[in-house]
Formats: sequence, C-alpha cells, structure tokens
Amino acid sequence: MTYRVRRHTTSQTFKVNGQLCKVFLEPCNEYLPGFWAWNVGFAIGKSKRQINDWYWKRKNKRWRSLNNQLTGRNGIKAIKEGFNAVLRMRWNIEPGDCMMLDCTSKEPDKQFKAWLRWHKKHPEWLVDFIDRKFYWYRPPYSTDQIWDQFKIEKVIPEDPLANTLDLRYFDSFRIHPKVQGTPLSMDETMNLLSQVLSIDLVDQWHTGALLSTLDPDLLNNQEEQNEAKH
Repeated sequence: MTYRVRRHTTSQTFKVNGQLCKVFLEPCNEYLPGFWAWNVGFAIGKSKRQINDWYWKRKNKRWRSLNNQLTGRNGIKAIKEGFNAVLRMRWNIEPGDCMMLDCTSKEPDKQFKAWLRWHKKHPEWLVDFIDRKFYWYRPPYSTDQIWDQFKIEKVIPEDPLANTLDLRYFDSFRIHPKVQGTPLSMDETMNLLSQVLSIDLVDQWHTGALLSTLDPDLLNNQEEQNEAKH
C-alpha cells in the first residue's frame, strides 16, 4: 500500500430477546507491511460495562460472571445474529486486512462447532481446527499482484452478508491508475488486468467482472479517446 491508514477499535451493540450482545473489532498487529490483522470478540451480558470488562480482561466480578457463560439463554440465535454482525462489520477493515475469530469461551469446543455451522455458506473463511480459529481476508488479498499496478478503493458490496467467492471477490473494491492524469488505453488496461489475476478464479473470470472494479472516469476517458479517433 502506498498510503497509511489509521485503524481503530470499533464495536456494534444489539439485543436478542432482551439480552445485550456486542461485537468488537480490534486491530492487533501488522502481519505484512501495510496490512493488519484484526481480532473479533463477541459477548452477551447484562450491561455494556460488563461486556467491556470481559473483552478487555478486567478481572473483576463482572468479568468472572460473563467469562463463565457461552451464549446466554438465547443460545444459537444469539450466535447467528453475532455472526451476521461480524459479516457487516468486516467491510470496515481495509482491503488486504485479515480478521481473526477465535473460541475463548468456557466451552471452546461448543463455541467452535457453533461458529462452524456458518462455514458452509462462507467457505472462503480459513479454519484452524487445532487452535479453533477462523480467518477472513478482505479482497483484494495482500498477495494479489493487483496492488503492484493499481490504487485500491474499498466499497461495500450490494449484499454485505454474502461470501466473497468467485466473481464476488471483485465486488468490494474499485481500482484506479497509480499515476493520476495519465489515463490508460483499453489495451494497456486489459494487459495489466491479465497480469494481476493471482487468485484461483481465472477460469471463471470474464472481462466485465474486472472492468466493474475500474474507476468510471477511467472508462469514460477511454470512450472519449475512441470517439476522437473516429
């Protein structure tokens, strides 16, 4: 990345049948230059103060009472709502960043199996079965060669709860020329795009998928150039 983005802890609070639930999203470490790993925390409690004490490990009575629970009296429904909150919040992180969801409750096996239920619909999440952790990387991945050729602008997909498999990989970002004021010809653009396809989607890719990530001004400039030639 050619610019530095400050990252801050964010959270979302909601209720399930009267119980207070909260999801935390906290930047933890820079796993590659310019790309960060984020920790996801999810808890159900009686008050925001109790949940905050649990997440920040303030070892008091409130922390102990919550640390002995898994999902409260609403069980799997709360986990479902929590996972949907995570899916919506993931678009707050920067392209190429990674989210880590671990199982640190009193019953980690039970918690892991509960989270695993949604993996069938979101198979792009990587699963660590030994440490009971889930990882999700926001497109374009930090290893994608598209970073070498373009500036990346993050956008929120039309369906924020959908997975990022196949062509949906391209729905959450737009690309711009790195050097402003030097619009690329269509041939140059297509040559660059053909070089940056570094993910396992090349057999399913078609021109419109990647062109949809281009800055509209770039395409408009190209149309004007073509009209001028004729």
